[in-house]
Amino acid sequence: METTGLPEHRVVEVTDERGPLARRAISLIQEAIWDVHPTGFLLRELEETRRGTARGGGYHLLAMVGADDEEPLAAAAGAYLQAVNAGFVSYLAVREDLRGRGLGRALREHLLDTFRAQARREGGAELGNVLGEVERESPWLRMMVREGRVMPLAFPYFHPWMSRHSEGYYALYREPLADTRPELPAEEVADMVDAIWRRAYRVHAPQQRDTWRYMMESLKDRATVGADPDFLRPLSS
Repeated sequence: METTGLPEHRVVEVTDERGPLARRAISLIQEAIWDVHPTGFLLRELEETRRGTARGGGYHLLAMVGADDEEPLAAAAGAYLQAVNAGFVSYLAVREDLRGRGLGRALREHLLDTFRAQARREGGAELGNVLGEVERESPWLRMMVREGRVMPLAFPYFHPWMSRHSEGYYALYREPLADTRPELPAEEVADMVDAIWRRAYRVHAPQQRDTWRYMMESLKDRATVGADPDFLRPLSS
């Protein structure tokens, strides 16, 4: 158990969708974040990973639990994107009365370690990048950019449930790990978007979505994609 002035806690990976902790962790995520997959979708992801039938990389749900191991203090979920050797952080939630105390950051690091371990198992390589989507005005994103941990990528990003009217609401960030290049070829960024939509969101025909086509078109004639200067400029002022 860790004792750092917070409630006694430990981190566990929820590997069995049939246990009560799976639903409790998902409920915490749903209470904290408005835009979440249905419970059944997430439970199926866990089941496929447990059975070894998940395609494109495993899905992981981590819970930070208290001494009684009954109610999660925080939860994080994400998918390993095997096609691009990257982890994708889908959700990170902390119980409301415990926010601002470092639990989310600590749990996210555990999730990254889980991605690293799967990258080594799947391909014998170190995890290249961690990806995630977040509101551009998120204080968390601002903090991570100031610390030099992540870079919001300079192209219009949409997740599958967004319309073109939502352009500029979300950013896709990249946290370089083994892949330390400051910019990526635009083709690789397109592959990352494709992997997120197909693996993390299970969109079988993304090319049928106008937002996906719009993203691909915006990347088509570019050589590289780096950090979004329009986003970084106000953060440094």
